Amino acid sequence: MKVVFHAVYYLPEFGGMESHIQSLAWELRDRGHDVHVVCGKSLPGLATYELLDGIHVHRTSWFGRNPVGWLLYTGWSVFKLLKVARGADIVHGESFPSGWPVTIAKLVYGIPTLITLHETRFQKFVRKALLRPGLRLLYLGVDHIFANSLPQAEAARRVADPRKVEPYVNACDTKIFHRTAPAFSQPGKKILVCSARLIPKKGVRHALEAMPAILARYPAHLYIVGEGVLRPELEQLVQQLKLQDSVTFLGKRPNTEMPPFLSSGDVALVPSFYEETSIAALEAMACETPVAASRVGGLPQIVEDKVSGVLFEAGNSADIAEKVIWLLGQSREQMGAAARRRVMEKWDVRVLADRHLAVYEELLGRKKKPR
Repeated sequence: MKVVFHAVYYLPEFGGMESHIQSLAWELRDRGHDVHVVCGKSLPGLATYELLDGIHVHRTSWFGRNPVGWLLYTGWSVFKLLKVARGADIVHGESFPSGWPVTIAKLVYGIPTLITLHETRFQKFVRKALLRPGLRLLYLGVDHIFANSLPQAEAARRVADPRKVEPYVNACDTKIFHRTAPAFSQPGKKILVCSARLIPKKGVRHALEAMPAILARYPAHLYIVGEGVLRPELEQLVQQLKLQDSVTFLGKRPNTEMPPFLSSGDVALVPSFYEETSIAALEAMACETPVAASRVGGLPQIVEDKVSGVLFEAGNSADIAEKVIWLLGQSREQMGAAARRRVMEKWDVRVLADRHLAVYEELLGRKKKPR
């Protein structure tokens, strides 16, 4: 089967959406399918075409990391998508604006189409009455919609045929993410790991503000993996709170380096103000690291409170400290094992691929039925 994904970003970009596309693409590749990704030249020096880990990556012009740039990219990418989608069995959009390009591919070639809704801002747009008619037009020609949390699915049902909408949670490749030798250790100290972009919605500031209370109870060290516009501000906060000896910024790291980092942690922190699905939480759980996460969005679907981790109030540093202190007092091995079991049963990439292929086959079957 030839499957073409339409995305805004793909490797070597790293983030939850990119990780999801990579995991699904690799699993489909391993099952013998011909996988292509159409995306933007979002970083300097990227090739227009390359065979990357067995995935055909086709990149087109890039117009900037902002709403206008994304809109221009989406329109311009139609030409590349039509070229790549010739002879494809399935075209699958991996961003909410992809409804337009994949619908054009369907009109030209009669190919079954899907959309996966990842972005939190989709729900914000649905709440705006002026935008809803445009969103309805965007998804009229789409055959199936995956929504990566229950709130996302409810929003999608307001602008698309509810029968087409299926809630799901992003997957984790447990063949890559599993417990391994730790990347670092601090004898006598508890290790906290936070993997997040350093932007406001990720709430890393509040994790730092919780550290003095955590340190009053346990010797601990927080490792922060990620980059973003807030890094200078957060580094200044570390100075103000006198946490220089207890916090390390590791910068942006590729996925291949993450299992040893996550395996080092006694707790993985996910202090976001909103997450549809947190790939960071799934990856930590797959590495048998208990997760302390905000009680927002899709996180309560992932983290079973006081079984595989704990949930706290987003933006509440005192509650973060209290819940992390409680979690550090539990059996890391027991809760970590429960966390991995939960991921294996519900969100392993093989489960995700099985469901995607079932939907693909169903849509192809509809196409072949005589009218």
